[in-house]
Amino acid sequence: MPRKKTAPAPIQGDHPVRAKIDFRLLAGGTAVLALLIFAVDLLTPLGVAVGVLYTTLVVLAMWSPHRRFIFFVAAGVSILTLFDVFLSHDDANWMVMSNRLLSLFTIWIAAVLSFLLKRDQQERERLILDLQDSLDHIKTLRGLLPVCVSCKKVRNGQGYWKSIDTYVSERAETQITHGICPDCFTHYYPTTVEPNVAAK
Repeated sequence: MPRKKTAPAPIQGDHPVRAKIDFRLLAGGTAVLALLIFAVDLLTPLGVAVGVLYTTLVVLAMWSPHRRFIFFVAAGVSILTLFDVFLSHDDANWMVMSNRLLSLFTIWIAAVLSFLLKRDQQERERLILDLQDSLDHIKTLRGLLPVCVSCKKVRNGQGYWKSIDTYVSERAETQITHGICPDCFTHYYPTTVEPNVAAK
């Protein structure tokens, strides 16, 4: 009996409703964590590079189905990093500015790398889907093939007898044409000088 074709396993995150819910949770969680880091940054001296913690939010943005969300998070936390300088009562000396620049540099390096990794991941997932779709269209013949010794019909898995043309065309990307070989031509048409093999 022919083997049943099994459906390909779905790729994680391909369900539209689930992906939408996951994105909302991710965006909300990212916003809450950003505000917490911003509060910690306000309570600590400007000389401490608390802004480096924002890079974790940029990396977490890779879980979003939208690649642009990574740059959106990077831009948002960059604004928070600079905004803390204006809200603080401490003097912004060269060490403070160097720490802020270091935080911004780390944030955007993480954003670019995360964007490239996310793009490669989506391309791999798209390639897997294309391969699965191609495999779904490939039809093969396996196992024993019951053929009638008289009429040459083939019995399928449901017990019905079909012509070999129909059976093969249903299971392979092939169409059968009919002609006559030289031996059969000589046997059935012995008076004809040259065989003319014609397709039906």
